[in-house]
Amino acid sequence: MIYALCKWRARYLSPMEARGKSSRFVVSIHKTPAGYYARVLNVPGCIATGASEVEAIENARAAIRTFLVVARLVEQDKARLSLEISA
Repeated sequence: MIYALCKWRARYLSPMEARGKSSRFVVSIHKTPAGYYARVLNVPGCIATGASEVEAIENARAAIRTFLVVARLVEQDKARLSLEISA
């Protein structure tokens, strides 16, 4: 998991983000019968929901911040084992 996240971060996040500087993310907003959801296009799997478009965007912003904090913490941790597995 640690190895995969670090490889993913290096592949999808820009060098600017790796240095800790502010960056911009592309978010698409979708309407559902239950409200809205925001999908962060340059962070695969990052989706947030909200009762309104604004709430979905704010929740996406919080999800991005959380991802970046966790990615930085994981980068500092040395993997005990690296494996390649099939799905």
